[in-house]
Amino acid sequence: MNTGSFKRPFLYSLSFIEGGVVMSTELAGAKLLAPYFGTSLYVWACVMALTLGGLAGGYFLGGRLSIKKNHETILMSSVLCAAIYIACLPMFSFLSLYLASNLSLLPSVFISSAFVLFPPVFIMGMVSPLIIKSITNSHEESGKKSGEIYAISTVGGICFTFLTAFYLIPQWGITITLLIDAILLAVFSITYFIKRKTFFPVLFFLASLFFSFKIVCKPSSSVYLKEGLLGKIEVEDKLDTGNAMCRFLLVNNVVQSCVDVKTKQSKLQYSDILETNVSIISANAKTALVLGLGGGVISNMLVKRNVDVTAVELDNRIVEVAKNYFNLSDKIHVVEDDARHALYQLKSKYDIIVMDMFTGEVASSHVLSLEFFTKLKTMLNPDGFIFINTYGFLTGSSSKGNLILLHTLEEAGFTYKICYSGNFKIEDYRTLLLFASVNKIEQNLYAELPEQNISLVNAFVSTDDKPIIEFANAEAAKRWRYSYLKNSILYKQE
Repeated sequence: MNTGSFKRPFLYSLSFIEGGVVMSTELAGAKLLAPYFGTSLYVWACVMALTLGGLAGGYFLGGRLSIKKNHETILMSSVLCAAIYIACLPMFSFLSLYLASNLSLLPSVFISSAFVLFPPVFIMGMVSPLIIKSITNSHEESGKKSGEIYAISTVGGICFTFLTAFYLIPQWGITITLLIDAILLAVFSITYFIKRKTFFPVLFFLASLFFSFKIVCKPSSSVYLKEGLLGKIEVEDKLDTGNAMCRFLLVNNVVQSCVDVKTKQSKLQYSDILETNVSIISANAKTALVLGLGGGVISNMLVKRNVDVTAVELDNRIVEVAKNYFNLSDKIHVVEDDARHALYQLKSKYDIIVMDMFTGEVASSHVLSLEFFTKLKTMLNPDGFIFINTYGFLTGSSSKGNLILLHTLEEAGFTYKICYSGNFKIEDYRTLLLFASVNKIEQNLYAELPEQNISLVNAFVSTDDKPIIEFANAEAAKRWRYSYLKNSILYKQE
C-alpha cells in the first residue's frame, strides 16, 4: 500500500471537501469584491479566469511535488495554508482595495481578484495530485485513481456550489461561509499535525480565525450590515454636505436610496423628477407596479398620491431594510420574487410601472429583453407609462447598451421621452430616466433631456435568445463604477 500514514477514506473525504471549498471560495470571493467593483462582466471574467489559472498552476506544482519523499507533509501543509488564507479572505479584500485604488478599473479588478482568489485556489490545486500519489500503488492504476479523485473533487464542487449559493451565504453571509470552508479544510491538516505533536501550525490557524473576526466589523456609521448572495446590503446614517443627517441604503457600496432622517423625504434627485413627471403624465393614476423595491422611497411616494402599489423584490433583506429603516408603508403589497417570474403570477393592469432593478451598477438582461417589455405592455393600461433608470451614455462606445435598450423598447411597441438627473452635459455624471408609453407622451416633462440626434439604425435588439444588453453595457458599467469608486467609495474610506 502507498497510502502511508493516511487511510483512503480520509483522503477521499479530503478530496471531496477540497473540491467543494474551491467552488465555495470562488463564489464568496466574487461577492467580497462586489462592494468595490460591482458584479459586471469584467469582474466575473477575472474571477473565472484566475480560478482556472490558479487550479492549473496548482495541478502542475502539485504533480512536481508529489515525487518528493515527504509528499504527505507537503499535502497537509498545503491544506493548512489554504485554510489560513481562506479564513483571512475578508481582511485581504479590504487590503486589495488600497493596493489597487490608484489604478483604473480593469487593472484594479484584475489585481484585486488575483490577490483575493489566486493564492488559495492555487494551493488547493496542489491537493489532488498529492492525494493521487498517496493512494496509488502502481503505475498501472494511476489512471484509475486519478479519475476517482477528480470525480470526487468535482462532486464536492457541485454539492458546495448549491450549498453555498442557496443556504450558507443567504443565511450566514460571506464571512461566516469562508470561515466554515477554512475550518472544514483545516480539520484534516490539524488532525495530521496533532498526531505528530506539531502544534505551531494549529496555533497559527487559530490566530488567523481570531484576526479575521476582529478585522471585519461594522462601520460606526452603519445601523445595518448584512452579506448575502446578491451582495452586501448596508444602511448608514451620516451627514450630507448640508449637515443634514441622512439615511443611505447601499447595495455593494452603491447608494440605492437616501432619505432625510427627520423629514423622511428623499434626497435623491431622480425620485423628485419621477414624482413631478407622474403629476404631468398620469396625475390620476390608481395602480402602480414597482420592480425593485430599494428603500421603498418611490413606493411610499406613490402611496401618498393614493396609488395602490405592488412592489416586487427578490432579496428579502431589502424588504426587511425598507420596513425597519425606511418606514415602508403597510399599504404596499410586497411580492418577494424575481421580477420576470412575478410578471406571470400578477394578473392586474397598472397605470405606472417602475423599473429600478440595478444590483449595484448592473441590471440583468432577462429584465431588459424584447419578450420582457412585450409582457409589460400587456400589463399596462392604455394611458400608462413605464419608468426606467439607466446609465447616462448616449454617445460613443459606452452608449451601446442604452441604444439597444431604446431600440428594444421601440420593437416592443413603445414610444419614449428621455429625462436626466445629475449633470446633463457630462455623461459620466448623469443618469438617464426613460418614460415609455404605448401612446406618445405629448406633455413636456420636467428635466427632459435637450433634443439630441439619437440614431438607432445600427442598434441591435435584446431578446431572450440573444441577451446582449448586459454585455453591451459592460463598458458603461465599467466607466460608471470607476467614477463612483473614485468619488464615493475612496472618500468614504478616508
